[in-house]
Amino acid sequence: LDTVKAYSLILELKKIFDYKKPAYASKFFKKWYDKALKSNIPEMKKAAKSLYKHINGILMHLKTGLTNAKIEGMNSKLRTFTKRAYGFKSFKYLSITIFLALGKLPFS
Repeated sequence: LDTVKAYSLILELKKIFDYKKPAYASKFFKKWYDKALKSNIPEMKKAAKSLYKHINGILMHLKTGLTNAKIEGMNSKLRTFTKRAYGFKSFKYLSITIFLALGKLPFS
């Protein structure tokens, strides 16, 4: 029964992305949050508290439609370059490589 209850709460939470206005989404989340805490499922309580910490970012996404996906992608590329930079003699060479790759600078 707890599994069904948890799955139901997850499906219900996905409805938050149907809201266009953050104020309505915030009211919806508060109701969902209370329901998740009253469920007495430790994992759902933990997830609800974690989402509560990040609710401002979620509401901002609903308002702007923006995510941090591009920044995360750039961070991933930067980590790859720093792994490759093991053989570089100085930070200067690493920074040049980063600017060439991420800045899409022409070679000529």
